[in-house]
Amino acid sequence: MVRKGIRAMVESLPQKHLVLEAGNRMEAQSLLEAHEVDFAVVDLVLGAEDGLDFVKEITSRFENLKVLVISMQPEALYAERVLKAGALGMVSKSDEPVHVLDAVQTVMRGEFFLTRATQAMVMKKLLKRPMPKGDSPVSRLSDRELHVFQMLGSGYATAEVAGHLGLSIKTVEAHREKIKNKLKIKDAKSLVAAARIWVKGDAPGDFQI
Repeated sequence: MVRKGIRAMVESLPQKHLVLEAGNRMEAQSLLEAHEVDFAVVDLVLGAEDGLDFVKEITSRFENLKVLVISMQPEALYAERVLKAGALGMVSKSDEPVHVLDAVQTVMRGEFFLTRATQAMVMKKLLKRPMPKGDSPVSRLSDRELHVFQMLGSGYATAEVAGHLGLSIKTVEAHREKIKNKLKIKDAKSLVAAARIWVKGDAPGDFQI
């Protein structure tokens, strides 16, 4: 539904655009290789795949490709990671259509798009100024830990996570322990519950379940 909505937005613009859709990473890669794509909207949640890793891959392979990330997750948490991956901006699926359209048009022009609050946050980090208290505890996770957390919330078991990421089960279990410690989660069951809440985009201020 989100893809259909964004497609309708782009097709409604005065300039005519060829709009393509992909339901997974493999389909997207095939379309990018077959067409001269100059703009892409990428979801951070791609099933078992890592959306950030995909953004890094396509922006390095296709130099002229402009990428806008869309997600249900907090912009404040992902903004810096998204920009480092090569995207020009980020927008939420829950934003008003006019805001999403503004983001699409801004990134299409090759300009950065973030909310003012997030821009200020990124600048403060660059200037190494202390950040206000109350940041999401998920911001403490590394990119790999965040991907594992996301996969757990999407219903993947430890063995499946290991298989998809090419890691040993022991390594994934180590990631799980680090995530629990950083988020102050007491046990494995609570970890999965918190991850499911997170993937749905309705994460509470902390995960002490």
